[in-house]
Amino acid sequence: MTNTGTGFDLAQIPDPRSGTRATTEPGLGGRFRAHNDEFQVEEISLFEPSGSGEHLYLLIRKTGVSHRAMIRRLSEAFNVSETAIGFAGMKDRRAVTTQTVSIQVEGDSIPDIEGEGLVLLGVERHDHKLRRGQLKGNRFSIRIRDVDPLEVPRAWRILQQLEREGLPNAYMSQRFGTRLNNHKLGAAWLAGEWKALLDEWLGSSGSVFPPSEERSRVDYDAGRYKQAIHRSGREWWAERAALQALDEGASPRRACSVVPRLTWQLWVDAVQGTIFNHVLSQRLRDGTMTSLLPGDIPWDHGTGRWFRLDDGGHEDPELLKRIETIDVSPSGPLPGRRMPSAGDEVTALERAAACEAGVDFDLLVSNGGARRGSRRPLRVPVRHIDMASGTDERGPYITVAFDLPPGAYATGVLSEIMGAEAIEERGWLTPT
Repeated sequence: MTNTGTGFDLAQIPDPRSGTRATTEPGLGGRFRAHNDEFQVEEISLFEPSGSGEHLYLLIRKTGVSHRAMIRRLSEAFNVSETAIGFAGMKDRRAVTTQTVSIQVEGDSIPDIEGEGLVLLGVERHDHKLRRGQLKGNRFSIRIRDVDPLEVPRAWRILQQLEREGLPNAYMSQRFGTRLNNHKLGAAWLAGEWKALLDEWLGSSGSVFPPSEERSRVDYDAGRYKQAIHRSGREWWAERAALQALDEGASPRRACSVVPRLTWQLWVDAVQGTIFNHVLSQRLRDGTMTSLLPGDIPWDHGTGRWFRLDDGGHEDPELLKRIETIDVSPSGPLPGRRMPSAGDEVTALERAAACEAGVDFDLLVSNGGARRGSRRPLRVPVRHIDMASGTDERGPYITVAFDLPPGAYATGVLSEIMGAEAIEERGWLTPT
C-alpha cells in the first residue's frame, strides 16, 4: 500500500475478523453450502398481518436468488418502485430462504412472480410497511459435508455450550466485503485520505483480490483509467464511476465524491464492526464475555435495547440471574456521535481495542456522517438446537439446526463447530 506521507498506512490495519472462538474444542472442518438446499433459513415473524391495509404481505420462498434480484423482480412485476417494498432482513443467495416481503399496492391482483427460484407461499394485507429488523429471528438448518458423521458428539457438545453460554456476536466476513477490506476503505474515508482510499479500492498493491480483476487494477496503477473501465466486470459499477472521474482529470477527493452513499456507509459500518470485534476478542480472552464489568452497558435481549445501571447495579442478584439465562448480556461499542459511553474501565478497554484494530475511534464521532453509533450485545442466545448425522446419495453429513435473533450470523455458529478456517467460502482469499 502506498503511504501518503502523513503516517497513514492502510497496510498496517489488521484483519477485522474476531478469530477467537468461545469453545476450546477443535473444529470439525468440513464444507457447508455445497448445495443451495442444504442451507435453509426461515424468518420467525414478529407479528401477524392484520388482514387489512394498503400493504400486501407476501410469504416467499427463494432458492439461489439474491436479495437484490428478488426486490427487482417484485418491483417490475407489481409495477412499483423498489422503495414501496419492505422487508425485515436480507437473506442469503446460496440458500433456500423463507421470508415475508411487503408491497404498497392497490387492489388484490397478484401478478405471476413464480419461477426462476421464487415461490409464493401466502398473501395477507397489513396497515404498514415491513421494516428492517421487524422479526423475532431466523431458524437455520445447515448441512455440513466432508465431515465424519461419527464426530457428531463433539459437534453436539459445542452446540450445547453455545446454548448454555451464548454465541459470540462477532461480525463475520460478510460485513467486511469480498476482499475483507471494507474497514480499510472506511478508515481512509473517515480520515480524508483520498489517494490511499483509491489505491486500496482500485489498485493492485492493497488487499488480496480475485484474479479476474488484475488487469483493471494494473491499469489503474499505470493511470490507464479508460482501459481499466473497459476491462472491468459488471460488479465494478461504483468503481467505474470513480475511474471515469479520474479519466476526466478529477482529483482523488473529487473522484471519491462520486462513491454512492450506500457504499461509503458500508465502509464506515465496517470500521465500527472491526472495533466491536476487537473488543469482543479481548473480552473472550479475559473471560468476561458472559459477565458484566463495572461501567458496562447491558443489553436486554427481550426488548432488543441497551439500558444503564446504577452504581453497583452489575452485582444485583436478579440481574445476575438474567445474565445466566442469557436474557441480558454485556454490550460492545459501535462508535458514532450518538453511541452511549460506558464507564471509565470499559471505555478504556474499548479505546484500546480500537487502537489494536488500527482505526480512529474519534473519527467515527466527528466524520461518521449518518452513522449515529450504538451498542451491540457481545453475545446472543442460541435457541432450539438440534443435530442429526448420516449418509445420503451425496455422501456423509452432519446437520445442525438452531434459532438466532436478528443481526446474528449463522456462520458464527459454524465457525465454532467447524473452525474459523473452514467457513471461508472464497477460494482465492487465504484465511488468517
